[in-house]
Parts: sequence; C-alpha cells; structure tokens
Amino acid sequence: MSNLHDLDVAPAAKIQDILSIPTQFSITPSSNLSVAAFLHLDLPTVKSPMLQLLMGFISRSVLPLQTASCLHDRASGALQNGLKSVIHPSFPNDPLPLWVLSYWVSMSYALENQYNWCTSYDWVLARFNVVPADRPELEIINEVLDILESLPWDTPLKGFGGLTDLRTTKLRLLLVSSSIHGCVLDSMIAIVVQYMQASDDKDLQSVFIEPLDFANILRLSDKW
Repeated sequence: MSNLHDLDVAPAAKIQDILSIPTQFSITPSSNLSVAAFLHLDLPTVKSPMLQLLMGFISRSVLPLQTASCLHDRASGALQNGLKSVIHPSFPNDPLPLWVLSYWVSMSYALENQYNWCTSYDWVLARFNVVPADRPELEIINEVLDILESLPWDTPLKGFGGLTDLRTTKLRLLLVSSSIHGCVLDSMIAIVVQYMQASDDKDLQSVFIEPLDFANILRLSDKW
C-alpha cells in the first residue's frame, strides 16, 4: 500500500498545481480516442518521458482505481498538513511527487475502462457466431462495429445526453448482458420527453421527467 510522506508544507492555493500531471509526463490516453484505437493501446508499456522520473516506475503495476482515488482524495487534505510526496512500496527510499497520484487515478481509470470496452467489443463479435446469416441483426452488428471505429471512449454526449451527464463509457452497458446504468435510461427517456413536449398535444407537453437518482436514493440503507 502506498502512503503519504512528510515534506515541506504546501500552500493551499498550489494544491491543484501540485496534483496536476505535468504535460511532458502525461501518457494517459485522450478521452477523444476512438474505442477501436483504445482497445489496441498497450497502456502498461506506453513509452514516454515518464521513464525519466524514476527508473522502473512505469513498469510497476498501477494501483486499482478505488485505491488510487482514495489516496488522491486524502492527498488534497494531507497537503494542508504539510504532506507533499508519496511512497511506492517498490521504491521505499524514493519519495514521488504527489502528481503521481493523479497519474495513477487516470491510468487505472483508463485500464478499467479498456477492459470493460474489450469485454463489450468481444460480446458484439461473438454475435456473429450465434446469429443466422439471413437475420437482420447482422446489419446492426456491422453498424455497431462501424460506430466503435469513431466513437470516443470517454467523452460527454452532447444534446439530450447533457441533461443526465451521460458519457460514452456508459454506452458499453448496452452491448453486454448486464444492468443498464440509470443515466442511460434517463437519457433514453429524456429524448422521448423532448419529442412529446414538441408535440401539438397539450397533454403531452405537460410531461415532466425526474432523474433516476431519486429512485437510487430511495433504495439506500437506513444508515445512509
């Protein structure tokens, strides 16, 4: 487990700068990279000036997203108490700059989504083996594969998607046998409501939509 290390006190105004990854060291994939290109990107072995940071650092495994996010959240508060570096268990004698936490969060997020997109992509390809040649579903499969050639892997969707903070990463749930995220359903309903409100029928114009977040709150435990 990585841990925060005592160094000089950092002014609160510079916290964001300290946690920001320097441009020359950034090797996380662009959010506009297409899904197809993202699937073939070998993230753990990407070459970059990051190698100049510490010999062997880039070859070490990236922390899980939950762990990296937790450390990153702690760092923001810890900086107020004079903490300014992080210790990796593989390099106990070499304090690393705190922006490394931001790198771990970004890279672990990318790795997690790359795995999920690969799973979804493989699921689409597997349909070729189970769908008869004369079925119209084959046309849909080809269309999905074409979309993945240009669809960004992690960007906000414009238009009605902006009403529910929908990102392209959530769309992969439409390609596998799993529960659909609430924001996807919200967005699907939102576009229907837009058409209804644009209708000449006054009854349809009075339709209102509430995000499913409220339903999620109702399902929280008594403790929450």
